[in-house]
Amino acid sequence: MSEFIYCLPSHNRAASYSHMRVTPTTGAIGADVEDLDLTRLSDEGFAELRQALLAHKVIFIRDQALSVSDLERVTQHLGEFGREPYVTCMDDHPHVVHVVKEATEKTPFVFGGAWHTDWTFQERPPAFTLLYGHDIPPFGGDTCYANLALAYEWLSPGMKKLLENLDAVHSPEMAYGVNARHNALLENMAIRYGSDTSAETRSHPLVTRHPETGQKVLFINPAYTSGIKGLRPDEARPLLDYLFKLATTEAFTCRMRWRQGTLAIWDNRSTWHMPVADYHGMRREMFRTTVVGEVPSR
Repeated sequence: MSEFIYCLPSHNRAASYSHMRVTPTTGAIGADVEDLDLTRLSDEGFAELRQALLAHKVIFIRDQALSVSDLERVTQHLGEFGREPYVTCMDDHPHVVHVVKEATEKTPFVFGGAWHTDWTFQERPPAFTLLYGHDIPPFGGDTCYANLALAYEWLSPGMKKLLENLDAVHSPEMAYGVNARHNALLENMAIRYGSDTSAETRSHPLVTRHPETGQKVLFINPAYTSGIKGLRPDEARPLLDYLFKLATTEAFTCRMRWRQGTLAIWDNRSTWHMPVADYHGMRREMFRTTVVGEVPSR
């Protein structure tokens, strides 16, 4: 990317809240949330938390002591549980994914280890994802986030006009299809892969309007967007590659360092995320849920 790309701090402005203290992470995206206890938060407090989440797109709620049942209750304050394809949930908690990497595993491969938005091939992809850090190594394993509303805003008027009526094709094939053998490297997670994924392939508008904020968003991602409807692969690929590279420009991102007891919540309708695989040989245990979203629309 040869352009000088910038972001103004007004894109991620700090605000005052009655039930918590919120500090922006970067000028583009993210915020640390402190001075609250999620197990005792009132309905008014959860309404404020949702406001902060929509404003900052990803929030990192520090110093929590959550059980799996607590995580389920927090999730339900945001909406209904989402569907978790290709990953096996916990027996006693059928909506919770146990994300664990043991110190003894043979490879540094991690679950979800590439830029993506969760399950965009679904008819109603997740609105929110919640990830709780139960056992965190002393360093490593940061998660990076990108603001896809800012990436869209940066585009030229001509590019916006070109994209506004296009539909992107989303498929789990590359991540979970017949040739997705990298999932075998996840030694302590039950991943379902290797079957025909064509029933899960569908199209969504390439540019969506966020149903709560009204912002226009680039609704594509490198893991699940396989093409553009009506374009040949050789026509679609250069356009997608440009947009993918733009979205991960440092000015549009943040990098969150995990601490024990941190709950991260992000808005899948306007972000990407990527876990960094740099903690091989150290144990990490997390618990993850999703909240079902709307059918993406223009």
